[in-house]
Amino acid sequence: MASLVTLTTDFGTSSGYVAQMKGSFFKTLLQGTPDKSSPYLECQLVDLAHDIAPHDIRSAAWFTAASCFYFPPQTLHVIVVDPGVGTTRDIIYAEIADQRFLAPDNGLLSLAAKQHAPTIIRPVQRTQPASKTFHGRDIFAPTAARVVLGRTSCLGAPTEQMLSLSWPEPEDHTHCVEGEVIHIDHFGNLITNLPDTLIPGLQNQGELRCDGTPINHIVSTYGEAETGTLVGLAGSQGFIEIAVVEGRAAQHLGARIGTTVQIEK
Repeated sequence: MASLVTLTTDFGTSSGYVAQMKGSFFKTLLQGTPDKSSPYLECQLVDLAHDIAPHDIRSAAWFTAASCFYFPPQTLHVIVVDPGVGTTRDIIYAEIADQRFLAPDNGLLSLAAKQHAPTIIRPVQRTQPASKTFHGRDIFAPTAARVVLGRTSCLGAPTEQMLSLSWPEPEDHTHCVEGEVIHIDHFGNLITNLPDTLIPGLQNQGELRCDGTPINHIVSTYGEAETGTLVGLAGSQGFIEIAVVEGRAAQHLGARIGTTVQIEK
């Protein structure tokens, strides 16, 4: 089976940065594969997203945890959202569940690691000169090619250390369960940290509120409510979501990451 490598960045697609990373990856791969018939040359490089909000590590962490575990085992995910480029932060290689990751050690992998305990974490050793502002091209891409080739001498000794972002858990109080918005998707839907297992109780007797505003329509599908209706439902990621049918809940409610969401008992 051909090797599968994915690429996720906050670079956009018109600056040339993504193209430079791809060029660096394939150049290193070819240099390390003198036998031109090698199966390694069948490596597929797949773009996942290059429109992650600039410098937004938390959004990148959400995207990683929500997307990467659907790929075939041993896929290598190269993720570069790295406002600390050029500083002393490490770059790490990690194996989490049946996937492999190459990312800055800035908390980007922390939600994925919260879902599945990492089995291997190794820092990347810098073996050649690199730009202080473009490690994606000069370190991430060549390292990914070497990992594909099985040349892991570029990786340091295993460690148990990985920087983690805080991911809030719902709090169960006497009269309510309190959570918050942890992600706003492309449609303006508010994804909360309240598990969708709370939906049946909510449909029976509870009340969902976002920053004090009641969500009076709890539905199973968007089609159950009219256009413009504010609804709550079980989303595809396993959490309760708040949406406006064919609209944008974030704008409608003035909500942002961290806005309080409650289920009143």
